[in-house]
Amino acid sequence: MALSLQVNPGVRADNTQKFIRIQGTMSVVGTGSYPVGGLPLDSVILALPDCTTNSGIRRVILTSLNGTGYIYQRVGTVGGSTGTMMILQVPPNGSLTTAAPLQQIPSSLNMQGIQNDLIDFEAEVIRNA
Repeated sequence: MALSLQVNPGVRADNTQKFIRIQGTMSVVGTGSYPVGGLPLDSVILALPDCTTNSGIRRVILTSLNGTGYIYQRVGTVGGSTGTMMILQVPPNGSLTTAAPLQQIPSSLNMQGIQNDLIDFEAEVIRNA
């Protein structure tokens, strides 16, 4: 099974007025290399039963609950992307004290640290009228 995201049990949805906010945790599961551009995210969120929208994902905030040091960021549907979760890290020749931007993890990275991480998420979609 290729690497993918899996939402864990205990998801909560707040369906009030114009927006639906869905909160929960997810994990990276499966085997294989990290795909350039990130793991599919929007399709995982949109498959949740509480996610009743035809407008797509508005935003997703992703945070490591285990403090692994990796940064999880949603890359939206701009430029042909389909809504992925990109995993970022400090560049090898950079540091947190420089202005070097974070870079995507390499496909050759051992995924064990990421697969042992628990990723908190809050997704927001526009509710169907």
